[in-house]
Amino acid sequence: MPEGLVWPPRKEDLERLYLVENLSAAKIAKAYGLKYKSPKVGESTVLYQLKKNGIMRRDPAEHIRKVTEAMVDEWVRRYQTGESLKQIAGDKVGPVTVWNHLKARSVVLRDKVEAQIQAVTKYERRPFQGDDVERAYLMGLRYGDLNAVRHGRAIRVRVSTTHPAMASLFKSLFSPYGHVNCYPRNASLTESEWTLEVDLESSFDFLLSKTALSEIDQLPSKVFRAFLAGFFDAEGSIFLHAKAFGSTPEIQIRNMDIALLRLIARKLRKSGVAVKLSYFEQDPERFTTPVSGGIWSLAVWRFGSVKTLIASLPLRHQEKIAKRGIALRFQSPISNPNNSKLIGEWEEVNLGIERARQAFIREARTAMLERR
Repeated sequence: MPEGLVWPPRKEDLERLYLVENLSAAKIAKAYGLKYKSPKVGESTVLYQLKKNGIMRRDPAEHIRKVTEAMVDEWVRRYQTGESLKQIAGDKVGPVTVWNHLKARSVVLRDKVEAQIQAVTKYERRPFQGDDVERAYLMGLRYGDLNAVRHGRAIRVRVSTTHPAMASLFKSLFSPYGHVNCYPRNASLTESEWTLEVDLESSFDFLLSKTALSEIDQLPSKVFRAFLAGFFDAEGSIFLHAKAFGSTPEIQIRNMDIALLRLIARKLRKSGVAVKLSYFEQDPERFTTPVSGGIWSLAVWRFGSVKTLIASLPLRHQEKIAKRGIALRFQSPISNPNNSKLIGEWEEVNLGIERARQAFIREARTAMLERR
């Protein structure tokens, strides 16, 4: 309840709210914080108090006489640009008054459902325009980082991350189709992170559930590589493995979906890429709550297989693209002196990624504090 208002109401407060500020009985009930199962009960309660305090009801036609032609001109303009009757009415008149004047002007009125849709749809949504390759990439990303749910008539897609490169990737993928909202949130491992979400048109319903393995298995080679690129951008990593005579790039994808990893391993082996599947117990120190079970890893370690695979994947995650660029320049054998120069470049890229990540986390933490 606003400061200064007490229930039962004082006559001077009712006169100010009802006669001076021109609030309706329903809005006065809301101002006093009256809560009943039906808003009509609160409205009737206020009307009783008006009568009890000797305050005469307003002339029900008074607000109609105050409506000018200029006001109606503005109402027509706002309605035709998509605003609802309630938005146009505001606090000065009722939605019914606006409706009557628009009807008298022969304005074509939207039906209730259409009006509600336009009222809540602040940003334009555009249908999916990509080809099979684009669709497959998004399906792969969905298997990793993306969360998608039905939100009214929209498909709401969301990702939470501490990596600015992933945030940029999300924006580049979905901003052509809808407004991307970005906001900070608490995170168990880093205290703060960013969540990005977008409401998409119904043609994105293919993201609502993860694609069936049988469908993935039937994808043409080029389309499957796009799927794998999306999955790798979400779950994969390129790293240097130190060995006796030098370091060599390797690939790893960790995920708990062993069925999907087995399918990927089979298809990669069929194309000549050496793959190893392993099982690891999860490190409980990485989590703030106890974890159970383990996680599967798909690894590609042979020098030729690594270069063949990463060269064929249409990656879009800028951190992984930067590492791939260096990895493809490594030469065999691993003791080649040119490789030692690349290790320094690799460390600089890793350092830059971590600096950007920490700055991104600090920005989220600051934004969280400013919201309090």
